Amino acid sequence: MHELEFRRQILHTIYGFVLVILHFYGFLPLPLLFLIILGGALTSWLVLKKKASFVERLLRIFEREHHLLNFPGRGMLFFTIGSFLVLWIFEKTPETAYAGILILSVGDSLTNVVGRQWGRIKTRLNPHKYLEGTLVGILGCLPIAYYFSHNIFAALATACVAMFLEIPNIRIFGFEIDDNLIIPLGASITLSFFT
Repeated sequence: MHELEFRRQILHTIYGFVLVILHFYGFLPLPLLFLIILGGALTSWLVLKKKASFVERLLRIFEREHHLLNFPGRGMLFFTIGSFLVLWIFEKTPETAYAGILILSVGDSLTNVVGRQWGRIKTRLNPHKYLEGTLVGILGCLPIAYYFSHNIFAALATACVAMFLEIPNIRIFGFEIDDNLIIPLGASITLSFFT
């Protein structure tokens, strides 16, 4: 596996756990998370306009080249937006939101690492995604979903929905919807049907 992708997935996994821990202990209320999103969007624009060279050098450690050229920090920004949305929607039951964020954090990373490294069977919905990655992603998400639901059927449904949403490239008006946005939403909404 390419070293860049490995670094990206390590950061992806850690970021989700950090968000959940900070929110759980009250260090990351929704207004602050919203400000972080605005700051991230502004920083992305500044990097794109070549006005933030230090941030650009930092992003080169974790960012794919085409994202750096077109939408710097895209993955992290959409991860934060997806996390904000589930924390806002499930404000009264934050455990449901935590499940969605951690499923994104772990499942999306596993599908990427396993699919790129050992994948052989391409999915029909996306030739760049592999069935082996999806199956390992589901297995990795099951304990998280079960921890928050205490229901094996809820856990299985949640893990399957979340990892299915990771496969296709969904476009609306020509704009690709990042899976970091839809996975936590899909996982949390599915889990909420069982709680």
